[in-house]
Amino acid sequence: MKTNLRNSLLRFCARLVAVAIMASAPTYALSQVKITVSDQIVSVKGEKMYVHNVKKGETIYSICKAYNITADELQTHNPVISAGLKEGQILYIPVSGLQKVVSEPQNQNPEASSYDPGSFINHKVRWLENLDDIAEKYGVDKKDIMAFNNMKSEKLKKIKVLKIPVKKSEPSYKGQPVDGTDTDNVTQVVPDTLDNPDVLPDDNEYPKVYSMPEIDASRTRTVALLLPLNSNGKANANYMDFYSGALMAIEQIKRDGGSIKLNVLDYGDNISSVAESEKIAQADLIIGPIRYQSIKELIPMVNALRIPVVSPLDAAADSLLGECPYLFQAALSTQRQVEALADMIIEEASKAPNPNIIIVYSTASSDAPKAEMLKMVLEEKGASVTACGSSGVLSAVRRDMDNIIVVQTYTEGLTAEILRQIDIKMIPPEKVTLFGTPKWKNFEALDMSLYFKYNTRICMPHNIDLNRQDVRQFIRAYRSLYNCEPKAYAFNGYDIVYFFCKAVLGGLRECSEEPDNTIASDYMQKNLLQLDMLQQKFRFVRNPEGGYVNTAATKIFFNPDYSITQEQN
Repeated sequence: MKTNLRNSLLRFCARLVAVAIMASAPTYALSQVKITVSDQIVSVKGEKMYVHNVKKGETIYSICKAYNITADELQTHNPVISAGLKEGQILYIPVSGLQKVVSEPQNQNPEASSYDPGSFINHKVRWLENLDDIAEKYGVDKKDIMAFNNMKSEKLKKIKVLKIPVKKSEPSYKGQPVDGTDTDNVTQVVPDTLDNPDVLPDDNEYPKVYSMPEIDASRTRTVALLLPLNSNGKANANYMDFYSGALMAIEQIKRDGGSIKLNVLDYGDNISSVAESEKIAQADLIIGPIRYQSIKELIPMVNALRIPVVSPLDAAADSLLGECPYLFQAALSTQRQVEALADMIIEEASKAPNPNIIIVYSTASSDAPKAEMLKMVLEEKGASVTACGSSGVLSAVRRDMDNIIVVQTYTEGLTAEILRQIDIKMIPPEKVTLFGTPKWKNFEALDMSLYFKYNTRICMPHNIDLNRQDVRQFIRAYRSLYNCEPKAYAFNGYDIVYFFCKAVLGGLRECSEEPDNTIASDYMQKNLLQLDMLQQKFRFVRNPEGGYVNTAATKIFFNPDYSITQEQN
């Protein structure tokens, strides 16, 4: 009896010891979850790191084993794990761990044996890209890429993502952002909060902070100029003038020491005829197309290639900015023209003791929508405004007030009638300030003395000041080359091509490739996108919805002493 009792106690103690041993064993021995090595790589304080998203069931041991690092190394870079792992946590793991692995990937030929089987970069294949381009970009033999991806041919037509192998000795990748989209020469940086778990964001995700891209100032840049020179079978004179000015700009860039290769593409009335041209795909900058619809058709390709594209002439194209973060709207949009005019009016009203702002327009023409937009903008800025038709100006003008009369008409006959009514009213000139439209500068039959008498101001999207020496030099050079006078389109062509060629030489392509890179964006706005040209001023700012919009207008003043002056807005 005693023997049986002793044996039972021994068996019970043995079971207790076994349970105790199992309880003390690491949890990874109970459940093994397959770890997938991340394909997202960032730079943390100068060291390349995998970005690993913790999945359910993963442990410190299993993660360390998958990435070939120790638990101490993992905790050094991720102090937050001292409180335990949580599903969805973001960990930063040194790439150097997997670089120590010496085993070869399966199904890989001997030529690719120098690559790490568990370390690679996801490359999104872009339109018109070929395997030679991709191999050159990453410094990898194309045969190794084919072997790593089990490719039987070099064709990429049906391949959306390629895995680029990483060498064991040293990584050959460029910046790889957290979202998996590859970038050239852009390094992701994680803030110093990595070492301080007390200031980590609630969701343990670090904000993306970019550094300035590397810019090779000596490299020749390729510019694609898209113009409908032979629209409908007959050369368009305006666009030929634009082209003439553009050629002069390229010559000036060369004299300045810049190296530009210009590819001119004549698309007639059909932008799709040149959209797939290699000259576009290889460009560092696209200037054109001219019109809204053509630009819209080109946007999918521009977005795929991440090439800056300039809308040179069509003000309506500003509505496309939200669709294309690489679009630069050079022509001053209608909205910006209205805002610039409103600022001029508010500035004038602030100087008047008793301002009386009147907007005059023709209710029977297309003037009304623009006048209504101006009234709305002025009222949003806190101004009190009276709007009236062309026949109501006499009743709106007040002798005892400082009358700021904004005449929103674009026809010479109606403008002459309104000016005549103001003159008939016999208001003292010092009690009147006129604001006209850009069309007023081109009117020929008006009594121009009334412009000076009533202190007329005009807000212009662009203007040619013949008193400037550089303007006169351009006119002389144009006459010598083409044996005719330069028109507005010739100035447009010179200004836009020179300005943007100068910008692309300074790194416009590199800085605009990543729309979220605010550091590069600020650099562009301050150093590349601010310049006064012959006819047009350029002051580009980043549009909240995407792309960049020019905000520069020119103020023209007709003074009582019969002088004309202008200021930058």
